[in-house]
Amino acid sequence: MERRTRLMRVVTRRIALSELGNREIARRAGVPSQRISDLLAGRLEHFTADELKAIRDSMPAVAEDSDDSLQPTPP
Repeated sequence: MERRTRLMRVVTRRIALSELGNREIARRAGVPSQRISDLLAGRLEHFTADELKAIRDSMPAVAEDSDDSLQPTPP
């Protein structure tokens, strides 16, 4: 649960700082736009850690993403 909470914070921060709309974010992440709305409304129970990682990885990184354990591993 703690990991999902941290992932949610990173994702919502990226969304807030992004110039992308919810539909574009959803399209890039391959999820319905309603899922992004659920995330922004704090409905963490609707998401697995893998889903949050997919959304995070589809968004541009921001300088405030300081938790290295949440960053994607280079190939």
